[in-house]
Amino acid sequence: MNHEEAQELLEDYVDERLDPPVRHQLEKHLSGCSECRSILDGVAPVNLAALGTADVNERTLRRSVRRALWRTVIDAAGMLILLAVALAVISTLVVHPLLMNRGGRAEAAARATYDVVGLFNEGAIVTDFSINSGAFDRTFTATAQMPVGAGGADLGTVSSRIGLFGFGGADGGTFWPFVDSDSRIQGVAQDVLGRLGDGAVATVSVRFYESISVDHAQLLADSPGSDVSVVWAGFLLSEADPAVAASDPLRMLGYSTCTGTDQIPPKVFAGSSASAGGSFGASPSSVRNALQEVRRSLNHLAENPDVAAELLGGVVEDAVQRAATYVAGTDPQVETLVVTGPTDEILRFFEQADTRDGLVLAVDFYNWAGPVCGR
Repeated sequence: MNHEEAQELLEDYVDERLDPPVRHQLEKHLSGCSECRSILDGVAPVNLAALGTADVNERTLRRSVRRALWRTVIDAAGMLILLAVALAVISTLVVHPLLMNRGGRAEAAARATYDVVGLFNEGAIVTDFSINSGAFDRTFTATAQMPVGAGGADLGTVSSRIGLFGFGGADGGTFWPFVDSDSRIQGVAQDVLGRLGDGAVATVSVRFYESISVDHAQLLADSPGSDVSVVWAGFLLSEADPAVAASDPLRMLGYSTCTGTDQIPPKVFAGSSASAGGSFGASPSSVRNALQEVRRSLNHLAENPDVAAELLGGVVEDAVQRAATYVAGTDPQVETLVVTGPTDEILRFFEQADTRDGLVLAVDFYNWAGPVCGR
């Protein structure tokens, strides 16, 4: 048997798979060939029996195992940190500005979230606007409050969410944080105010049997009596179109009279991958300011039908467009003014406004230092 034949049989020899005659020939060759014996030593099986009798230091073995485990944990933690940093960089530089905000969706959702509070909640004012940004989504939350004297009654939140894969309402958010009917003070407003006495302040929705002009409403807002502030004006849109009249959320739209035209806080835009807006602050109560805000908000919703559909629910897109067109071409009638102030001064405002219909929205017995406006 030559070297080449012997070396091809070595592996089967170790595994004891050779027939006795072949095995005998191979062993005869190995007895006289040092080269093949050296190769055989390299493929010989491990002697497990010898390992069982080896002298093993248990403390050293435990230490080695612990070091190996810690190296594995540290390597895994390092990989997670690198992954988190990469995800944050990709989210900041690519996902939010280029993908999620494509077509200005983030800016549209932020403005609409803020607007819905003023448009659909009688007397509500946004007291806080927060932005929660995740890796692939962004949630906008507007906190609403009913002004009462120098304080206010919380109404809840309005939330919307945009994500990389679509636009949808945030879980638990509500787009219409109206004051529940049970929380309103029931009864004829004048009777309720009379029972409260002069030591209380209240926020009251003053409704007109026949809608009044914007000019008339502005005169009332400019001289409402001592310490009374008009904080919200509601405009009648049902004349715009039968489809608008049939859509209850669009029948009357209002906005705070305390803000100037298009004075949305820069914070609304700060987290929307959009440029900053104008400044925000109190300005003289103006019904015309409120009308300008209604026009701007409606135009914005009409230009972003996907946002409008999500926020307004059942309101059809063409109804929003028709309402925007109607308001742009005419001054709608004023149907409701919301005022806040001392109860006796609000009663005087009822006389000036020549109306008998009203609803007390909120009452505060302890917190009067001047009217709330533009907070």
